[in-house]
Amino acid sequence: MNNVIVRLSQISEDVIRLFKKSKEIGLQMHEELLKVTNELYTVMKTYHMYHAESISAESKLKEAEKQEEKQFNKSGDLSMNLLRHEDRPQRRSSVKKIEKMKEKRQAKYSENKLKCTKARNDYLLNLAATNAAISKYYIHDVSDLIDCCDLGFHASLARTFRTYLSAEYNLETSRHEGLDVIENAVDNLDSRSDKHTVMDMCNQVFCPPLKFEFQPHMGDEVCQVSAQQPVQTELLMRYHQLQSRLATLKIENEEVRKTLDATMQTLQDMLTVEDFDVSDAFQHSRSTESVKSAASETYMSKINIAKRRANQQETEMFYFTNDNSDASVIYRLRLQ
Repeated sequence: MNNVIVRLSQISEDVIRLFKKSKEIGLQMHEELLKVTNELYTVMKTYHMYHAESISAESKLKEAEKQEEKQFNKSGDLSMNLLRHEDRPQRRSSVKKIEKMKEKRQAKYSENKLKCTKARNDYLLNLAATNAAISKYYIHDVSDLIDCCDLGFHASLARTFRTYLSAEYNLETSRHEGLDVIENAVDNLDSRSDKHTVMDMCNQVFCPPLKFEFQPHMGDEVCQVSAQQPVQTELLMRYHQLQSRLATLKIENEEVRKTLDATMQTLQDMLTVEDFDVSDAFQHSRSTESVKSAASETYMSKINIAKRRANQQETEMFYFTNDNSDASVIYRLRLQ
């Protein structure tokens, strides 16, 4: 988990750093586009100005041509012979003025037209360059900027989560292996085998000790029960008494044994009840309230558990109080 946290922290640092760098590059691109558009606006205004001047010069030239044409028309209508001699110089001066004005306006128009043509060419070239720059920005640069912002992000994030998934899958595998080990151990639980194993391991504690040997006193060599008179009658009487008592104890012990067997079976049933299935508590299709309600009515509810514990302790108390109460007495009587 620490590995995943470190990787996520590194990814965060990389994203912030790359974003700042990409933002700087993006601002530079915006400044370049602004510069290009400002240049285009300046060139456009220059073109509009020269074009307006060219139109004005053309208009003035046409006006001069009209005046010239009007003057020629007048000259054609009036015969020179009809004009008085003193009006001829004045007429020539007027024609020269018109021709001179036309030449000046023609020169001005040509000059303005040339300027307009250059300005238009400059505007068209800048317009194409500006459109190309804007097109390049939106088609290529924006995509490249986004790529720079998340450079390696998806790959790093994928590696991080694959690390997490690998850890979880291995943890799940280890958990399943551990569950298999526990299940195998549960299947192999055997109280009788465990008891024998413990007794074998501690044989010095559980092995019966040596029998007590007869210890003769001051040279007494008799080591068996003597049944001769006068103790024979006493021994026979004692024998019959022991037999009678032994028969009575056997009957009582048999009844107690039956009761204890039934009690043991009850304890076994209590201890081996199959109450380990808790799948109902993990039913996601049902609401939380219904799950809680179902759990309260099942065998594992707190009330039922308390009742079972009380019954179990009561049964255990009865069993251990009455177990083997007369068995040792019967065994001794048999030996006697």
